[in-house]
Amino acid sequence: MTPDKPYKITVLGNHPPRQCGIATFTADLADALATARPGAEVCVVAMNDGHSYAYPPRVALTVEQNELADYLRVADELNARHTDVLCVQHEFGIFGGPAGSYLLSLLRRVRAPIITTLHTVLEQYTPEQQAVIEELTALSARLVVMSARAVGFLVAQGVPREKIAFIHHGIPDISADRETAKARLGLTGRTVVLTFGLLSSNKGLDTAIRALPEVVATHPQVTYLILGATHPHIREREGEAYREGLVTLTRDLDVASHVRFDDKFCDLEELTVYLAAADIYLTPYLNREQITSGTLAYALGSGRAVISTPYWHAEELLAEERGVLVPFRDPAALAGALCGLLDDPARRRTMEKRARAYGEQMRWPSVGAAYADLFDEARRALALPPQPLALPPLSLTHVAALTDSTGLLQHATVSVPNPHEGYTTDDNARALHLMTLAQRERRAPDLTRRYLAFLHFALDPLSGKFHNFMGYDRRWLDAVGGENAQARAVRALVAAAHRLEDVGLRGTAQEVLARAWGALDDLQSPRAQALALIALADQAEHAALDDARLALAHRYAQNLRRLNREVATSLWPWFETYLSYSNAKLPHSLIAYGRVLNDPAAQQLGLETLRWLEEQQTGPGDAFLPVGSERLYHSGEARPLWDGQPVEAYAAVSADLEAYRATGDAGWLALAQRATEWLLGRNALGVPLHDAATGGSRDGLHRDRANTNEGAESTLALWLSVAELTEVTQLAGPRRMIGD
Repeated sequence: MTPDKPYKITVLGNHPPRQCGIATFTADLADALATARPGAEVCVVAMNDGHSYAYPPRVALTVEQNELADYLRVADELNARHTDVLCVQHEFGIFGGPAGSYLLSLLRRVRAPIITTLHTVLEQYTPEQQAVIEELTALSARLVVMSARAVGFLVAQGVPREKIAFIHHGIPDISADRETAKARLGLTGRTVVLTFGLLSSNKGLDTAIRALPEVVATHPQVTYLILGATHPHIREREGEAYREGLVTLTRDLDVASHVRFDDKFCDLEELTVYLAAADIYLTPYLNREQITSGTLAYALGSGRAVISTPYWHAEELLAEERGVLVPFRDPAALAGALCGLLDDPARRRTMEKRARAYGEQMRWPSVGAAYADLFDEARRALALPPQPLALPPLSLTHVAALTDSTGLLQHATVSVPNPHEGYTTDDNARALHLMTLAQRERRAPDLTRRYLAFLHFALDPLSGKFHNFMGYDRRWLDAVGGENAQARAVRALVAAAHRLEDVGLRGTAQEVLARAWGALDDLQSPRAQALALIALADQAEHAALDDARLALAHRYAQNLRRLNREVATSLWPWFETYLSYSNAKLPHSLIAYGRVLNDPAAQQLGLETLRWLEEQQTGPGDAFLPVGSERLYHSGEARPLWDGQPVEAYAAVSADLEAYRATGDAGWLALAQRATEWLLGRNALGVPLHDAATGGSRDGLHRDRANTNEGAESTLALWLSVAELTEVTQLAGPRRMIGD
């Protein structure tokens, strides 16, 4: 931070005059941060819920909850403002999308470090909530929680302890004379039991009212003061039915003269009066799974004696005799607790002293300083970008270990070949392609012969198509292989037919290729068509395509463009309504086709969609973050982060290098480098998939570990990435070579 550049802090959450606890928290946190860092520019991005609010000047931007485009717009505006840190107030219900997943679209795009305060932490999540929390964790420099129990939950769910900060819910310094406050409220001479907060049925107020007959029988001076407006969303759906039901209940129990409803949402000055007037604070909530209660924090920190049901936050704050806990939905137990405290003023005073002493650490000046320290730490970390990782020297050791006299076995048990799974044309084609890039390696000639022989045998002379799956007994397990196998086999043969330096091996590849072109006909899968288009473009660089193959290339390119026209939106400019596997092959093929066959529009579409895909595959620190194979990924959802496959990294590397060849823009080389670095350990777990001891690659990245098996596809993806990137970066300028 330079002296002439102010420290820019942005807080994202609800904000007054919207009525809710998070809105109050956001405003109070912004005030505390401005105090903790004098001279800083503190602004707020306010979440809207379909209503217009007269926000104060501090609210610089707003996001409409259910408008995905709004999240992206605000992310771009925050970047334009050069925000130094973004602090997110997270609650599932205030954001749009499945379990509030729209928020993630904003966070992926923001360049500033992110600190996220979790206002809800659960012991168990729904699948949609779990996906959001996982990506929120990945995108955030730190997660802030407000209870020790929340820390334990997150650690048990796999969040690194060092990523979690425990900072209490902030509270104002409320100190006022009790009798003066009672007089202001017209409650002189009364014993005040207070509950405040937005009204909803989960607050358990009917339980408290049912306890009153026993209490007022011996303490007729008691007034139960219920302060708070009905929650706006509940009022929209149900009107005032809940409040009216409570009023009716007071009449039915003959305690109406002992219950007062103040239907308002108070500002801090007015709330101070109510809290000061309280002799006992009451939270009879019904749900145990409440990790944070702002109203409880306010009451405790204000030095009130508290009676509460044992929800999570209450159990923690009221420990060590700072309050009294009673069972859920138990009016008798609640009545007994109230009478016990009312009958023992000395105990109540002792409890108040303990509460106020504990609340000292919860005052907003201390809380604001703790947040500001986290922000400083996150900014320092961002100012130290990681150094590029050195590429390992190409090794065929594990590739050779997976290869026997038949061909390349597709799977391994750890690093030992697994014969039970047999062979595939897919993997032997990838291996042949690698050999065209590794011809100087000692083992390369023998391995090349083996893979050429396998593809030769896989080509069925009757159908003109390739088998794919072969058992260990050398029997084909399918009549015709899948479309991807057809296109990948031809792609490898094209590379071998033009790149192999050994005349005999090159001649064999040319002969097999001449009989294999029909395998590209009538492909239906977009990815198979993309692989075929890459093969055809590579062939066209070395020899003119005949009319039939040229027409096929045009047809497949046109089909990909048609898919884009039918599916693409401004928020999802893609070829399908989801991302799945080997996504980069689709734009890669259009870039290659457009570059070689002189179709600038196709090339431009490929570049634009690849750029968008790379944005989707970007994680914290601009690191590569492939779409995991756990599930499909649709617009507006949380990204699947786990079971990322090396083949995804290789698809990105190869496509980025093709984009570099088409444009000469070194930025594409940087993107290829970062995808390769994901294989080398710059990933969410910091675990290399490259096994330097064996020369293999682990098969994927799980939540807690790398898959220890080192199969053919993953190992080949590693070495194809390294070989292609090395070849391009070692050249003085772009070279025309199309990867698979």
